[in-house]
Amino acid sequence: MPLTPGRVGIYDCGPTVYAEQHIGNLYRYVVADVIRRTFEYFGLDVTQVMNITDAGHITEADDEGAARMESAAKREQLSPLEIAEKYTRIFLDDRHKLNIMDPHVMPKATDHIPEMIGLIERLITKGDAYVAPDGVYFDTSTFPGYGMRLNGEPLDERQAGARVEVNPNKRHPFDFALWRAAKPGDLQQWDSPWMRGNPGWHIECSAMSMKYLGETFDLHSGGEDHLFPHHECEIAQSEAATGKQFVRYWNHVYFLKVDGGGMHKSIGNVFLVRDIEMRGHDPLAFRMLVLGVSYRKGLDFSWSSLAEGEKRLNSWRSQLRTAIQQGGTPANAAADDPIRVAFAEAIADDFNTPRGLAQGEAAMKLVNSTDDASRLRGIGLLFDMDRVLGLGLQDSATATDALSGEDKRLFDDRAAARAAGDFRRSDELRFALEARGIKVKDTKDGTRWERIAKGSGS
Repeated sequence: MPLTPGRVGIYDCGPTVYAEQHIGNLYRYVVADVIRRTFEYFGLDVTQVMNITDAGHITEADDEGAARMESAAKREQLSPLEIAEKYTRIFLDDRHKLNIMDPHVMPKATDHIPEMIGLIERLITKGDAYVAPDGVYFDTSTFPGYGMRLNGEPLDERQAGARVEVNPNKRHPFDFALWRAAKPGDLQQWDSPWMRGNPGWHIECSAMSMKYLGETFDLHSGGEDHLFPHHECEIAQSEAATGKQFVRYWNHVYFLKVDGGGMHKSIGNVFLVRDIEMRGHDPLAFRMLVLGVSYRKGLDFSWSSLAEGEKRLNSWRSQLRTAIQQGGTPANAAADDPIRVAFAEAIADDFNTPRGLAQGEAAMKLVNSTDDASRLRGIGLLFDMDRVLGLGLQDSATATDALSGEDKRLFDDRAAARAAGDFRRSDELRFALEARGIKVKDTKDGTRWERIAKGSGS
């Protein structure tokens, strides 16, 4: 049961916007989107918060290393905020291509420095944090069970198997930075009661999640890489400050694999949404692929499996379009319809989308029925299921077959820009078409389009 009857508060760990997010990152957000859609499907009022980390995220898990935002800024000769704006836009565009709904609140770390400072002050006052020459640290010795709320491995065993940087300013090896003193050349730094500097990564999420969802909320999601130290640190600093349970339920998604192995730049298998498009695939085929596997198992991506997902997606679209063209008004899915009941039971069982897709196939048999009532029932069932699946079935099935007026002019101009190799102009026109409710897909068989919700890519 949610903390407040009928309402659910969700916090999703958002991206550090210093580069494009690969499909492994986006896989996690598709899962988070399904979770939100499931709650809404069952009539709950959801508030979903996802942060944008545009400051302070470091390259090493032990709180040392160069800030990624600053590294990207120096590499591209832009300011950190320009870097953040650039890659946030690309991230949101990629989310829209995967039909991931926008969060209700999307706070930026740089807009919440006062909240972070206030939370750190509470921890210092309570004796859970201390000021050192190089920053402010959380004293892990004051929080019994630190590091073991989500991970059963004791800290001494974890320390024996991992490198822990020796820092003479720390009281204990696993103490983590809440605030770091500015270093010469830092591009991002702020005043604080202790020293000019910048926030630690972990304090950002605690401050922003509690501001918008309260000191205790229902669900916090992230990837398996967030288990330790990030989420354990969030728990420690939040509960030490408030004396309350921080999060009631946690959701962690396993890493995406590629052909059975990890994604690594060194072997060239770190793929982006635009790689999917450049190979002529619809990004929603990736969403269909994700839906076919339990998030607890993790997704093993391959181009052949993506092609199979696209084959299934296109088959559903084609069959629905044919069925709709036969006329009649699709029936609203009845609450006691056996297929709908089975679908609801599937997604209520730990968001079991593979079982949910199986019920979609059952509905598709009705869609192909020669009996009008069964056909219209099947269409209504699939449209109802798609509230969770998020495949845009109704929009694609009911799209008109021709463009006219300004839509056609923009479409033709984009085709000319692509033919001339002006891909920047081509992208600008694609964004303009999406704002008008036209989604463009470049495939191996040519450029296709479909109607979507205006300005959302969904």
